[in-house]
Amino acid sequence: ADLVFGFRTVRWEEVHAETFCSSCVFLQMTLAARNAAAFVPGAAFLQPRHRALQITAAKNSLPLAARKRRTPCAAPKCGGIATMSASAEGIRREAKTGERMRDLEIHVHEDKTSVVFDYTPGKKDIPTVVYLPGFFYARTKTAKPTSLALQCKRKQQGFIVLDYSGTDRSGGDFAHGTVSRWVAEVEAVLDAALERSREKVVLVGSGIGGWIMLHVAQRRPDQVVGLVGLSADPDFTEKLLRPTLSEEQQSTLDKPEGEIELKWGYRTYPIHHALVEDGKKMLVLNGRDSIPVKCPVRLVVGMADEEVPSSLALELVDALQSRDVALEFVKIGDHALEREEDFRLMWRYVCEVSDKYFEFDLGSPASG
Repeated sequence: ADLVFGFRTVRWEEVHAETFCSSCVFLQMTLAARNAAAFVPGAAFLQPRHRALQITAAKNSLPLAARKRRTPCAAPKCGGIATMSASAEGIRREAKTGERMRDLEIHVHEDKTSVVFDYTPGKKDIPTVVYLPGFFYARTKTAKPTSLALQCKRKQQGFIVLDYSGTDRSGGDFAHGTVSRWVAEVEAVLDAALERSREKVVLVGSGIGGWIMLHVAQRRPDQVVGLVGLSADPDFTEKLLRPTLSEEQQSTLDKPEGEIELKWGYRTYPIHHALVEDGKKMLVLNGRDSIPVKCPVRLVVGMADEEVPSSLALELVDALQSRDVALEFVKIGDHALEREEDFRLMWRYVCEVSDKYFEFDLGSPASG
């Protein structure tokens, strides 16, 4: 069967055998989708044809000057690449307000694990929003980063979202993933995309992303100017997970390569030895004012959260040194917080903490 892409007809066998970039529709196309003329994410769907789809390939928006070209995408007229690595200098040189750069890749840790992120530059006088996904969830698996990206684009506010190592587009084994590794990856992404001394950020952490954002904020008080936590679950490995383990599960996790499948709420998560052991070193809820974070913090918690008790949020509020902390309970909100009302609440708090940041440019003649 033939596939029609734009004005070029390509044999299915030809398409199937080639390598395509991760933002390109060809990578996501399957034989079943072709036969069913189903919607293909990332493509502009035009019309089904007999045993084929007519589509327009999604273009990879990353400028060539900002990346090291490795494997050209085989998709006709795509212009993307299958894998890429980018330098901080290249990203900043090519960055243009409102133009998203997708699938940027950096190498982190001693083992040079690849970490992939998307970056849409915004106005320099507004903090960039950085979304930190939940546990075992890539950016493509939830709607929150998509909603944030759209709102940031409307406001011309910068936006960054990454995949932790071991998830989705990034390299590495999830079994090696830990809070400390993911914190280091977030910092590496910030260094690659932004100038620390000039460009500020608001961190939005969902689930374990809320734990990660607390560590990043402590390490970068000069750059992080606001936090928004969504169903944040700091210290969950010790406070929530460990008390529920059976003796057999605990015995398995005590082994260096130990891993269990744990049903938690409505989902089943892979829990491994490295995550639990590292969690002991990354605890933050150590009593009143034990977290030296002083920027504005907004926390949203669903009272119907099936994974994290609402009492954990109260403990977090008490532990933060910041005097500007607000906690909002959503009566029917679950752990995901992915209703339209939840998205509006998330964006309201992102704007609120963003608007609290300002600084005077004393180097400008017109500054006062």
